[in-house]
Amino acid sequence: MEQNKDILDIQAAEQSSRKKKKFILCYHSLSVNNFKKASVQIRKLAEAAGAPISIAVVPAIGAAPESEAEQFREELEKFVKEGYEIMLHGARHRADLQMKRSLQGKIVLWISNNGAEFAGLDERFTQALLKRSLALWKANGIGKPSGFIPPIWFGNKYLKQQALEIFDYYEDYHGIYQKVDGKVKKYKSDTLSFSVYPPAVLGILQTYACLKMLLPGGAHRLVFHEKDFRTIGEKRILNMVRYISTMREKIMYRDL
Repeated sequence: MEQNKDILDIQAAEQSSRKKKKFILCYHSLSVNNFKKASVQIRKLAEAAGAPISIAVVPAIGAAPESEAEQFREELEKFVKEGYEIMLHGARHRADLQMKRSLQGKIVLWISNNGAEFAGLDERFTQALLKRSLALWKANGIGKPSGFIPPIWFGNKYLKQQALEIFDYYEDYHGIYQKVDGKVKKYKSDTLSFSVYPPAVLGILQTYACLKMLLPGGAHRLVFHEKDFRTIGEKRILNMVRYISTMREKIMYRDL
């Protein structure tokens, strides 16, 4: 009997420790261009984690055929109704090269292959592009996104404050931010992402991600892109999610 009680005490302690350690699982860059394949991947991630996950959505339709656009809208509606959390992920995830940018912003565009559409913009252009992002979501999605994630995690000195006037959460590569009683609160949260790295180091990065999740502290973000299912492989990704889910409680941004 005493041995059984010891086992129960150990299991309770492990469960308590797990609940104290949390992580966010987010799929990035769901768009009209990839939603058919991405939707399957997202649901597989959710199944491995045991609950709906967060999705960073690129809302622009662009030149997609109306039939594709309508299917994309229907898929977004399904995700919202199924309990998935939506984070707005820019407008197009492609920079408008006609917009005036700082030298630093131009360098970031070069590094990001023109993906960091907010990099180096002034206050007026930042606000205009942020409003455009939200307008595109309202035209193609339902409900209000929980927060805003700039493409490639590159913003500018105006974006965080402007985004937090509209959304509950904002994130960059270094953390998650929320406006509380007029002040910006930062949550410690490391980004564990794989899509920009060469295949040769992906195994090391996966090991690092698991070790990071094993240690206490922070509500870290485990981020996957469509590309990762090709470079890392679906089986490895789902096994990583299952393993991390045994060490930490999966939450969404709105649970912070």
